[in-house]
Amino acid sequence: MSAATIAFEARLENLRALLGWVERACAEAGVGEDAAFPLQLAVEEVAANVIHHGYDGAEAGPLRLAFRADGATVTVVIEDEAPPFDPADAPAPDLASEWDDRRVGGLGWHLVRALMDEVRYEALPRRGNRITLTKRRAAPDDAS
Repeated sequence: MSAATIAFEARLENLRALLGWVERACAEAGVGEDAAFPLQLAVEEVAANVIHHGYDGAEAGPLRLAFRADGATVTVVIEDEAPPFDPADAPAPDLASEWDDRRVGGLGWHLVRALMDEVRYEALPRRGNRITLTKRRAAPDDAS
């Protein structure tokens, strides 16, 4: 099993370093692109939401990531100290209307759920949120 943790200040300029860390952790754990790429996209969306909405207008707070990989799954846990926000409360995206009639935004959590095999939310006891993103790894016979 491979595991690592890191903390960043939740600022847009730190997003590239955060994603680089996830990419390196996946590479070091031998996670194939079939799991690594969707995981990186989901982490980027969650982190961007924390930066833009979680700490909205307030002093940027911490963004902590924990990475775990075993033979079957790869998981990233993202924690912040922003006000509680359960992604289940995010409005469902309008996928049926014409593009010009759709409201801006709303696709992020839809994308995260579509990319991941499991998305779990927990409000932290004092303040903050924990999002657990899990992606199943392809079985060796499934790799192409």
